[in-house]
Amino acid sequence: MKSLRIVFARLLPMLLLAALAQPAPAQTPKELKTRPGVAVAVVNLVNPRADCSVNPGPVALPGLRQKPANGSVLMQIVIADVAASANCPARKIPTIAIAYVPRKDFTGVDALEIEIDVDNRTTVLSYRITVAAQAQPL
Repeated sequence: MKSLRIVFARLLPMLLLAALAQPAPAQTPKELKTRPGVAVAVVNLVNPRADCSVNPGPVALPGLRQKPANGSVLMQIVIADVAASANCPARKIPTIAIAYVPRKDFTGVDALEIEIDVDNRTTVLSYRITVAAQAQPL
């Protein structure tokens, strides 16, 4: 019995390390639809300032964790409408918009993941994109 406790005592730290090293559970991908060759908006990253100015707050630069196999990802600075809040009127501020464009000859399902690091915390945004000739872009 004593040898069993010694073995368990030696294995416990390794089991704990193995459990802690497991990746975070996968996020359920957001479903998007588009037609071949037609861009679809994936995400719009905006950080309005509390002082109600039209200058945006800092926004972390997103990275591509999983590239789409059958299309391209575009990143562009656009002007977005920010709704009025208790302290601020509605206004327009610059944001980072990310879009996916499938190849013109592709129909099927594609996927991509975007990674955003803020304050030593990583957020992964997963997308599953259906490309079909009859699809209405979402």
